Amino acid sequence: MARTGKFILSVFFGIVICVGLGFAWASAGRVRLQSALDESRENLDLAEARGHLLEARVSLYNVNFGDASAHFEVAKPPLRRIRQRYQDAGKNDAAGSIGAALEHVDEAQRLAGKLDASSNTKAGEALEAIRVATSKR
Repeated sequence: MARTGKFILSVFFGIVICVGLGFAWASAGRVRLQSALDESRENLDLAEARGHLLEARVSLYNVNFGDASAHFEVAKPPLRRIRQRYQDAGKNDAAGSIGAALEHVDEAQRLAGKLDASSNTKAGEALEAIRVATSKR
């Protein structure tokens, strides 16, 4: 009888160890998956912001300042999300560059509201600040 008890106890501990190892293995996979998802979201926000800035520049070339201003406005939320992610990750240099890009976008939008073609230059500076930020991540 004692031998049977030891066997049952050994099987029980074996199952507990296997369940624990399975949980640890699944957690490691979930962390990698979450990391890949976060990186994809970051890349999507970067692409969205760049796309709207480029569309704004095209609108400026076509002397459509209202459309350019709208594109500048739509480019701000993804840039804010990126800046927040960089700040949360402790990437202060990259967050600072994105902050500079946001300032350039604000200035470009202000200039577009005044029908000033130099807003195109500010949009270019915003794109360059985004490029610098992505090189620092």
